Amino acid sequence: MRRGAAVLLGAALLLPCAPLTAAAEPSAPSPTATATATATSTVTSSATSSAVLRERAARLRERVAALRLDASVATEEYGTAVEEVRAAVHDEVVAQSALDRATGTRSSTAADAVRRVRSLYVDGGAGQLGLARRVSGALATGSLDGLHVAAVADRAARAARSADVTAVAGADAAGTAAAEAADRLERVRAAKSTAQTAAAAARDRVQAALAEQERLLADADAAVVSTVAAEEERARAAALATAAATAARAGVADAGTAGATTARTSTRVADAVTTGATTGDAAQDATTAARTRLGLPYVWGATGPGSFDCSGLTQWAYRQAGTAIPRTSRQQYAALPKVPLDALLPGDLVFYASGASPSSIHHVALYLGGGRVLHAPHTGDVVREAGVAMPGLYGAVRPTAG
Repeated sequence: MRRGAAVLLGAALLLPCAPLTAAAEPSAPSPTATATATATSTVTSSATSSAVLRERAARLRERVAALRLDASVATEEYGTAVEEVRAAVHDEVVAQSALDRATGTRSSTAADAVRRVRSLYVDGGAGQLGLARRVSGALATGSLDGLHVAAVADRAARAARSADVTAVAGADAAGTAAAEAADRLERVRAAKSTAQTAAAAARDRVQAALAEQERLLADADAAVVSTVAAEEERARAAALATAAATAARAGVADAGTAGATTARTSTRVADAVTTGATTGDAAQDATTAARTRLGLPYVWGATGPGSFDCSGLTQWAYRQAGTAIPRTSRQQYAALPKVPLDALLPGDLVFYASGASPSSIHHVALYLGGGRVLHAPHTGDVVREAGVAMPGLYGAVRPTAG
């Protein structure tokens, strides 16, 4: 009996415990669990922020790269248009001078023809009326001397008429020449106007591209700009590796190593300016002159001696060597003798394009040898050395050939 009561009491004491335990407040998480949850949340948030940052940076980098290319292409178009304006101005002066000469010749010749015609047909002394009187008088009197005088007068009249025909024809030719000169002057002035419009449009395009590039970078926060710089370096390395492989397949000497290296910038600028050929080797003199420009700033449309765009540098360098070459990279490629990429020599000009056509050429560099070039890259950069195997490697010319 006692044993059964004890069992029941124990059961009674235990029963209330179950409901009380179930209804009790949950215990606080341990410090370790809290730290783990916080860390997980932070990592997730950081990963999301990093992904967003990289995406923003990628978009900004792509836009800046596109603007930089557009500015480079527009710079080439500006240089071409400026050269066309200069040529048109020269042609206008020549055409105006030709028109002035033709107009003067036409006026004097026409006046001379009028005077001769009046003298012949109106004056009467040596004209047709005087000749008729002499012949009539000689026949009436039977004077042989009179007939002789009339015959001489007739020959003189015929010679005068021939000269008159020549004078009139000359006046007509002078009038035609004057009209042609006037027409050419009109065409030249129209070409000059077109070139001036093209130059202004290209200038505006360059300035707009550079202004937008500056605005984008100024508006971006420091984290995005920093990420852009890192992304640009990775993209540059990948592009150089691809370009190096392409150049190597084309047979460019040392392209596999020189093209993938980081471009070196020299901040030392020589004080002396090369003023002419000194060795008799234009290619060597051009590269020597170009090296004196290391570290000088890129300025679009500039042709030296204190700042340059890409083709302005190559033109300036060869001018110091006594060799004249065209102004823009496209003009240089079109006008100068081509050379295979696997036969490059120091002094050759190497071109870069955005497509497969020569019309897409937008950059030129001076080959130094050993897989290196010297060039003026773009706004914000300076004249420096780089690997020849840069993206867009297109072709080469040799200004000293022939």
